[in-house]
Amino acid sequence: MNTPEAPATSLTTGQAAARLAEFTVVDVRSPGEYSGGHLPGAHNVPLERLDEAAGTLAAAAARGPLLLVCAS
Repeated sequence: MNTPEAPATSLTTGQAAARLAEFTVVDVRSPGEYSGGHLPGAHNVPLERLDEAAGTLAAAAARGPLLLVCAS
């Protein structure tokens, strides 16, 4: 996968919730974790499949910022 053009930024849960409508939400947890609960509208792309989804993610990033959700 290529280096991102924009730097990554960490957000608190509150900051992300306040700006959720701005993002395409990508949940990188396993399908099992995702099915246990996820943000509304989130797309499940498990971490090990990010390379396969690079084209789709790049297209989404061209439309606006991505919010990646992972296990804490």
